[in-house]
Amino acid sequence: MLYTDEIAKVVKKETNKIHAKIGIGFKDLDTDYEYFLNEDDKFLTASIFKVFVIIELYNQALKGIINLNTRLKLSNKDKSTGSGILQYLHAGLKPTIKDLAKLMMIISDNTATDIIIDLIGKENINRTLKELELYNTKVMYTTKEILYDLANAKDIKTAMRNLKISRINKDANVLNDYENNDVTTPKDMVRTLELLYKKKILTPKACNEIINIMKDCQTGEARLKRFLPPDVKVAHKTGTLPGVVNDAGIIFTKKKDYILAIFINKLNFTNKPYVAIGENIIAKISHEIYKIINHT
Repeated sequence: MLYTDEIAKVVKKETNKIHAKIGIGFKDLDTDYEYFLNEDDKFLTASIFKVFVIIELYNQALKGIINLNTRLKLSNKDKSTGSGILQYLHAGLKPTIKDLAKLMMIISDNTATDIIIDLIGKENINRTLKELELYNTKVMYTTKEILYDLANAKDIKTAMRNLKISRINKDANVLNDYENNDVTTPKDMVRTLELLYKKKILTPKACNEIINIMKDCQTGEARLKRFLPPDVKVAHKTGTLPGVVNDAGIIFTKKKDYILAIFINKLNFTNKPYVAIGENIIAKISHEIYKIINHT
């Protein structure tokens, strides 16, 4: 049975409640049935781009370029502000590369992310994206570059100060450029997650490792997962920037598994509860789709 009418009705009802740029991708992994809203429009990923980073990290590990068990020494110059715990820890800590990957995906640690990007190279991430036919997806900024642009700063102390008092550069490229930025489309995001789920990239073991790490994600509890039953597992990654509230993942239910990616961009971030507004929309759409899937 196709879910076109039911899903479209839910999406229209919820998205009409806000003024924003919205993209949605859904795929039933049993039947391959898909539903999209603005499938080929580019959206700012925020931290969802870390999914593409971990794929390239494992790609290089499988090629023998990188050993995931290698320990790297944390230095103060590595530290980035925003999400994560490493910025608050003493220099000299020696996590493994795999530890950093887990921090990047589970708590969206920005410092861990930038260490990995520096290690594997943005050019290699983007080359692999093209090889995977993700032609509308790019990784152009590290988290530090994003935050410096947002805060109109050139050093971490200024960035931290400006962001703490919500002194946001509204003209920042990272908020306004939908071409040369960390961007993807609903169609590309669904394809990425499907490739992982169906083990069509890397190796089955590597795909399983990445998915299991994503199941442990601790961010975005009020988004895709919020209204789902406790026994439903969600392997996902969230992304948040001023005016941007995203979540994308694989949802594992007793009846079937499916992919759901929801991008909400261009929310009015001078409206303080914009994150909660975006999260409510994501959570309600996710819950309604779950009910449609599990009652047909």
